[in-house]
Amino acid sequence: MHIFIQMKTRLSILIYYALIWLCFFECSRAFFIAYNHELASDISFQTIIQCFTSGFAHDISLTGYFIEIIGILILISIFYPKSNLYRKIGNWFTGILISICSIITVIDAELYRNWGYRMDCSVLQYLKTPKEAMASTPLWQMILLWSLIICIACLFIFIHRKIYNAITEKIKPTSKWTCLIFIVIMGATIIPMRGGLGVAALRTGTVYFSSQPFANHAAINVHWHFLYSFGYAKKEVATIFMEESESETICNALLASKQEKPTQLLTKQRPNIILFILESFTAEQIGCLGGQPGITPQLDSLAKSGVLFSNCYGNGTKSEMGIVSILSGYPAQPTTAIIKYTSKAEKLPYLSHTFDSLGYNLSLFHGGDLRFANLNSYFRNGKFNKCVTIDDFDKNEGNTKWGAYDHIVFNRMFQDLQQEKEPFFSVCYTLSSHEPFDVPMHSEFYGDSEYSKFLNSVHYTDSCIGDFVQKAKREPWWENTVVIFISDHGARISKNKKHASSIDKFHIPMIWTGGAIHTDTVITSLVNQCDLPMMLCNQLQLPSNQFYFSKDVLRGDNPFVFYAYNNGFGYIRDNQFVSWDNESSKIIEQSTNLQDTTLRQGQAFLQKVTTDFCRK
Repeated sequence: MHIFIQMKTRLSILIYYALIWLCFFECSRAFFIAYNHELASDISFQTIIQCFTSGFAHDISLTGYFIEIIGILILISIFYPKSNLYRKIGNWFTGILISICSIITVIDAELYRNWGYRMDCSVLQYLKTPKEAMASTPLWQMILLWSLIICIACLFIFIHRKIYNAITEKIKPTSKWTCLIFIVIMGATIIPMRGGLGVAALRTGTVYFSSQPFANHAAINVHWHFLYSFGYAKKEVATIFMEESESETICNALLASKQEKPTQLLTKQRPNIILFILESFTAEQIGCLGGQPGITPQLDSLAKSGVLFSNCYGNGTKSEMGIVSILSGYPAQPTTAIIKYTSKAEKLPYLSHTFDSLGYNLSLFHGGDLRFANLNSYFRNGKFNKCVTIDDFDKNEGNTKWGAYDHIVFNRMFQDLQQEKEPFFSVCYTLSSHEPFDVPMHSEFYGDSEYSKFLNSVHYTDSCIGDFVQKAKREPWWENTVVIFISDHGARISKNKKHASSIDKFHIPMIWTGGAIHTDTVITSLVNQCDLPMMLCNQLQLPSNQFYFSKDVLRGDNPFVFYAYNNGFGYIRDNQFVSWDNESSKIIEQSTNLQDTTLRQGQAFLQKVTTDFCRK
């Protein structure tokens, strides 16, 4: 009984410590909203409440880290119950932590009013020139800000000392075996620290829930976000091959356009757009691209009656890279993805923003969890008001840990589009051809190898595409609709073992079909994923210059391909290609007729991309 009482006393410290920090974070969020009340006035009271509920994942995660530290002090009290050292350390540690968090709370609220994004570790660069950093802040405002910091810090330090000292005074000697209980409890805090037991670890964009940027920003726990930003800061380094002026000159020449009128593929000026982003589809599996026959009969058939871009290439190796290329016209980076940096991604141009400005209804359908790879924040920033994801499907409809089968997602999409007001821009990001390739159909390909399973999953998704198109053709909106199929990236596995930089791994399908397509044709010019936004905008006679890295071969722009892989890049123009490795600073693959200017163009393009990324 005595052991239970002493264990209960020590457990109460953990509970108290969790509660005071959760209280601090909620108050910090309330302070942020109040300080930026002019922006908050544009969102409803219900949305403000959602800022707190959605942001709770960040709050409890950071609380878990703090509990780990206070838990160590509790373990010390078990072995040295007569010492007051753990109490003194707890008070000093918490006091310092509260002071730092108070500074972040107040400074962030003011910086957001000026910058429009939550504070991250990049703010530390201004400490090198503090005089210049504070030059634009009047004295009265500095006094106000520091007064707020002191008030918040003193209030919570006072509360902490009052409660913490009262509880720790009741601590008495107990069995040393109770330390095992606390070790188990501290180990369990890893779950809230990473954001749960799901596939996706916690990211800044995980707490995004709205199409209104301020609401999403208010949900962020800035203290968690500040620490999280350190994990990626070291990767924000531009790859330099030449003087910036030379890089600019080369890229401007590559991306220059005569602004000629493009070859018109569409019959409607404001058609509905349905965009299918196909998981891992690669030319090797697509019959109409010279791949293995019989795997994608539906896509092959659509290519015959629509527009096939036979030399389309992905920009990167991962979904988060491909999605940004497709929807923002932004090339991939070799060692990271801009989508992971929420504040950077918010500065990108969005194809969906263009359609939103024209009154299109925006929707997204995906059978998985958008919190993975920070996709949630990207699509929310893209103003997709309707996002149908794993949470909107019955759990019995899931295949593996990733989410719902493609045919279930396609059926939901079709049902919703029947009720959708035109014009609409709808994106469907497929899932079933992702590992582990578990699909609800009998394999038509011999063998139980990973590659056979992959082929079967591609074949399954292809059959889902055929079913969707056949049903859509019977709908009145079909004649005013363009349907685009494009892969997010190439496949990791292939029939013949190829290294990561292999050009064949980046060769992907892009097919345009639908009732609003003018003609069936094959476009043989080199095309990148990131070219899609500009080409589509030009077809609809809309402004497209915001997509700097895009080009439009339909109007005669320079045909070339750029792709990034693990710390390297590939570049293709005409009948030349080169793959470059940044680690060794060497060419690892090239055509026999490679010219020095071709390599120089690829290097200039990579330098431009990484420099632009770092400056966002």
